[in-house]
Amino acid sequence: RVEGLAPGLYRYLPLDHALLLEQTPDQLSARVVAAARGQGFAVEAAVTFFWTALPERTEWRYGEASYKVIALDAGHLCQNLYLACEAVGAGTCAIAAYDQQLADDLLGVDGDDEFTIYLAPVGKVR
Repeated sequence: RVEGLAPGLYRYLPLDHALLLEQTPDQLSARVVAAARGQGFAVEAAVTFFWTALPERTEWRYGEASYKVIALDAGHLCQNLYLACEAVGAGTCAIAAYDQQLADDLLGVDGDDEFTIYLAPVGKVR
């Protein structure tokens, strides 16, 4: 529900500050709700952000501590989303209670080399 964007799964390209349409899966809303363990507000919002992690990008530097670093960084990213939402009069709610397999399948990641780590819907505050 974002004006000018068709429903679908988009990847953020930070170097270009752009969105890339990855796919438009059938029954997207139902699949998002299922991945969010039935939490319907995940699709009632204008957009739901999913974050994935690629452990190899941190393992070379942090070794066994890389999973802790990934979790901390995901928290930092989501906190910034909360701050951005507040600045524009929107709201969010971080979701850590999701179905790992369903979220990974929805995003097309393998669950090993790349996996879903967090999600958060964003919308206008009523």
